[in-house]
Amino acid sequence: MLRRQPPLRPDPFVFSVVLRACSLAGSFNHGRELHCMILKLFYIEDLFVANGLVSIYANCGSITYSELVFLRIRRPDLVSWTSMLSGYMKNGLDDDALELFNDMAWRGSRFDAFALSVGLKASSNLELRDRVLWKNRRMVAMKQVFDKLDEKDLVSWNTIIECYAYNWCHGQALSLFRILMDEDLICDRFTLVSILQAVAGLGAVGHGKEIHGYLIRTGFASDTHVISALLDMYIEFGSLNDECNVVPLKLFTHFLSTGAKVDEFIFASSLKHCAVRLDLETGRLIHACVAKLGMDSDAHVVSSLIDMYSKCGILDSSYCLFSRIEHPDVVTWSSIISGSCSNGQFEKGLQLFRSMQLDYIRANEFTYTSALKACIASRDIRRGTEIHCNLIRNGYLSNLSVLKNLINLYLEVSQIDRALSLCSLIPQNENSWNQFIQAFAKLNNHKGILELFHRIQRSNGQLDHSLAHLVLDSCGNLLLLNMGLQAHAYITKRGFASNHKVGNALIKMYSDFGILSHAVDAFNQMPEKSSSSWAAIIAANVDNGCPSKALELFIQMVRKDKSPNSNTFVSVLKACAQKGLIDEAFHLFVLMRKVYQIDPSAEHYYSMVEVLGRVGMFREAEHFIERVIPCESGTAAWKALLSSGLVHGNTKVAKTRHGRF
Repeated sequence: MLRRQPPLRPDPFVFSVVLRACSLAGSFNHGRELHCMILKLFYIEDLFVANGLVSIYANCGSITYSELVFLRIRRPDLVSWTSMLSGYMKNGLDDDALELFNDMAWRGSRFDAFALSVGLKASSNLELRDRVLWKNRRMVAMKQVFDKLDEKDLVSWNTIIECYAYNWCHGQALSLFRILMDEDLICDRFTLVSILQAVAGLGAVGHGKEIHGYLIRTGFASDTHVISALLDMYIEFGSLNDECNVVPLKLFTHFLSTGAKVDEFIFASSLKHCAVRLDLETGRLIHACVAKLGMDSDAHVVSSLIDMYSKCGILDSSYCLFSRIEHPDVVTWSSIISGSCSNGQFEKGLQLFRSMQLDYIRANEFTYTSALKACIASRDIRRGTEIHCNLIRNGYLSNLSVLKNLINLYLEVSQIDRALSLCSLIPQNENSWNQFIQAFAKLNNHKGILELFHRIQRSNGQLDHSLAHLVLDSCGNLLLLNMGLQAHAYITKRGFASNHKVGNALIKMYSDFGILSHAVDAFNQMPEKSSSSWAAIIAANVDNGCPSKALELFIQMVRKDKSPNSNTFVSVLKACAQKGLIDEAFHLFVLMRKVYQIDPSAEHYYSMVEVLGRVGMFREAEHFIERVIPCESGTAAWKALLSSGLVHGNTKVAKTRHGRF
């Protein structure tokens, strides 16, 4: 009688192989069944089996189960760490991946190129999304990990160079590339694409040409990815060097002539060049090539065509291309919305944005930026508020570009409090206080300007020299001497006092305070005195009861070939009125009209009547009003005469002229 064989019992190795197969197939249910069998057979302590469970749950989107299995591993090896890291990244948990990477480094675990690449990628994603201030510290930490690697293969070099280039640390990327060249390692397409991006960011034309020569020598001149990056580099150089403007088109035609296959990225880069140069004719030729090769259904190429036609002002062609796409993605939607807004079709752009939402396409940074710019241009706060809510739901409120446009929208419609409430989300070194200063100035809100100035001081922020005069003006308008002195000290410390606008504001501020000596000091300390500076100090002397000095300064001004403006003549005419200098006033009035070709304003006429009225020449003043002053400026002149009559006790003039205005 044959003896029955006992059933075969799979060992841990078999389970690890089957788990890997389930992981690749994404079979969650089979993975759960295997997990139950593993627990029954007490194989959970086996490191290969545990690593397989971490991978399958991560690949199936059940990151919580992965974490539970990983935490039970007593001594995780490199595969355990990298499986968990990879799981976090695949499920979009960049924060958790970076935290785990730091924990791995803290425990002194060994890194390989893959673990390093995952950590760097997590850091890059966080930087791209949040633009956080601690980017440099993260990059330094990553570099330290890279330096500790026992063996640095090309994958390690590519990872660290790509991360620097991706995070706009172009100088560091170039330095590492030079070290790589000294190591006699042969670059691949990934190295070249990253370093071309870094060189383009630096605007280093010389280095770019050297790398161009290197890739030709090493046989990468036919690689479509490298050529696309090379085209992008020369397009960036075009704004710096006129010679580089013709290179992208030459590269494209040469690549076509070799018979090599042109992919969507090369077409997209070439169309970008046409868009930048507004070269519609070449753009249409490339469009014909795209159609001939049957690539006019590729979303990337179509988006580039839409962008090219939009920038060239042919919006109908952009709409026609867009209408042919059956299922446009977010890139295509962003292109057509941006194109509409850049051509002034703001309402159309917002309608397209709404249609995109109805198609359940999630907007990206560029879509939100274009839609918000359309709201700013049309001052549409209702739809702007809707977009604000939408970007909060989609997690874009931390995006710097989107956030700045949202702040601009609220400032445009004078909702300054809402704009200020968003400031805390912007890193201090990225905060542009100038737009808030301008918004308050637009509303003549001097108190708001000074409150904002306090906020800038507390946060160690920077105030632009071109707007510093608005702070001084606010101090003068509110007659806040101590605040004015603080503002003066702040401005002097930052070297703004030499700016003529700031100097003029200092003169006016101290004049408003009645401290003429400080105004004179501010004037004397100006390295270059413009006509407006002379006008400011002349007005300060007149307003502070020094008409003789004002007239003396006017003579000096003319001798220095500084042309007096309308305000200067108002001031010197007032000075003549204060001194009772009738002949001098009429001489200046004629000089203003005949020599400096300045048409008299109501203020000039008012000052002339005041000159005559102050010395009691009421009949001559009446004659001047009736014969010289136009009707539209007559009301102010009659008021001046009435005022003078009352001062001199001439009730007849007052009664006779009371009905004239």
